[in-house]
Amino acid sequence: MPVFKGSSDIPMPNELIRRSNENTRRIRILEELARTLENKLYTLEERILKNQDDIKKRFEEMENALKDLNIRLMKIENENEKIKKSLERTVKKPELEEISHYAELMSPFNMNFVTKKEVEKMIKESK
Repeated sequence: MPVFKGSSDIPMPNELIRRSNENTRRIRILEELARTLENKLYTLEERILKNQDDIKKRFEEMENALKDLNIRLMKIENENEKIKKSLERTVKKPELEEISHYAELMSPFNMNFVTKKEVEKMIKESK
């Protein structure tokens, strides 16, 4: 017997129970989907925080490496200045050639020396 005029032969309480069961099933599916999404979001947040910590550590390491490089560069520049000053005090090639030339002029191997006997003989001969 129909409950309402023009309605189907399914009694109203059965339809309500069916709809209620269908809605309960949909709600459970949505709740499970919400839990799944919540878990994925939590996992994603954890990954983001871990990556953020890793990135901070890497930046700190890079910053320390840059500080070390700056210190090393300053030391190299200081050493370079010391080397330049030292090179300014060294003898230049033309000066070295001039000293070499004077050494050759005064070399005992290039000069003819007279012995004492030869001088005495020359003195006797000149008298």
